[in-house]
Amino acid sequence: MDSQAAYPLTLFSELQADLSAVANEERARQQQSYMKSLMPYWGIASSERKKIALKVFKKFPPSDNDMYRRIVQTIFDRAQYREEWYCAVDFAVKYKKYISTKNVDLYLYLIRQAQWWDVVDGVAVWLVGAALKGETDLSHFLKDWIRDQNLWIRRTALLTQLQYKRDTDFALLRKLILQVMHEKEFFIRKAIGWVLRQYSYTDAEAVIRFVSAHEDQLSKLSVTEALKALKRRGYFVSTP
Repeated sequence: MDSQAAYPLTLFSELQADLSAVANEERARQQQSYMKSLMPYWGIASSERKKIALKVFKKFPPSDNDMYRRIVQTIFDRAQYREEWYCAVDFAVKYKKYISTKNVDLYLYLIRQAQWWDVVDGVAVWLVGAALKGETDLSHFLKDWIRDQNLWIRRTALLTQLQYKRDTDFALLRKLILQVMHEKEFFIRKAIGWVLRQYSYTDAEAVIRFVSAHEDQLSKLSVTEALKALKRRGYFVSTP
């Protein structure tokens, strides 16, 4: 085996050994039950997992973008415990110089494999969102994702701009929401409310106008989530 192939495998072996050394069976059962996960857990708290992962990652920095991709995919594909999936995302987020549009395909791969919010949301916001921030034609990506048959890709289309604040393309976000607001899927309805609530900190009036104009089409969950921060801050809104 050449060194290029061995490097990610050695990293993964060390990571798995260090995680297994602090496994907690009782916590693992509780975590797996809470997350409704078929994949087992090691039973490690998030802060401890990140500390262990950081120590290993420092020993195995990626030399270039190709190695960055190899390591992320090796950890993710070889993972037997859910914390190892989280570590793959931790690694991808840590090396920010490689977070770019040329790795969006890798991030979407993680989303399609994970198929659950605990991995999807972090990838959508901190990897996909970070990679696409500043793109002059954001709709080039999101217009296709919002029509994807996979609900987690559609959720990603909604969450991509979650941390953009004043850089949010709200006109685009409105178009995306209008395409999926009829869906009964909980994770789509929740995402709609979440992104609107987040944007309400930047432009409260824009969110109020949008919700008021479409309250008959938006789900109660989406409306409640969208207006939660506004009501807490004392805005008067006539919607529920």
